[in-house]
Amino acid sequence: MPRKKKNWELEYFGIYNPPESFYFKFGKTTLHSKNLFKTPTVITNFHLTVDMVEKVFEWEELNDIPKRSNFEWVDLISPITDLLNIPKKERKKLYQYYKETQQVKLETAIKAIEKAEKNLSNLEVSLFHLVEPLKAYKSIYQFALEHFNKRETGEHQLLYDLIIPIVENLEEKEFSKYKIKRAIDDLMDIFDFDSVSIGQSVLKYRKKPYFPKRLLKIIEDADKHPYLPIYEALKPHLNSE
Repeated sequence: MPRKKKNWELEYFGIYNPPESFYFKFGKTTLHSKNLFKTPTVITNFHLTVDMVEKVFEWEELNDIPKRSNFEWVDLISPITDLLNIPKKERKKLYQYYKETQQVKLETAIKAIEKAEKNLSNLEVSLFHLVEPLKAYKSIYQFALEHFNKRETGEHQLLYDLIIPIVENLEEKEFSKYKIKRAIDDLMDIFDFDSVSIGQSVLKYRKKPYFPKRLLKIIEDADKHPYLPIYEALKPHLNSE
């Protein structure tokens, strides 16, 4: 019999966060996010080190990367350096805690909204102005849950969203896909990361159905639909509908 999923925020820290927020502390490592579709930032060290800055400068020189300011790339790369020092097994475990917690919170929120809908709209009472925003929240939560369920569990899942800003900045500087892949792989190598071909993997990640920016664009377009409320506009994107 499979183990029942847990809200690890609640289990370990007694935190009743909504699905839009996530906080988890694992030893000296902290994961936090304030966006339903944002993979958590991973922090173990709040200070820049000389060694880290020197490695970034080495990477810039190796890949002939232009910059507008001395610390432009340091600022982009510093959020990922803590994660690079965490072993594969622990990275995978941390992502599993995040994914499972969000699944449980979303399922709980959806059930609570469905119960509230029944109480606010039935044979005895109809509070349409209160039910409408609940339907909107429920459709977004259902949409998020379906894509959380699709998302793979692996040791790189916490890393991809943190690398995307680096990729986008390289694209702005007109780097080709090949040069971007090579630059990301060189960065991983300079920081002695325990995996290879991350450049290829992160570009593939952007094409996945659960890529956060893709999901946010769908929600944004649904919210701007001129004739349908957001919960109706999202229906075609929900497998359950």
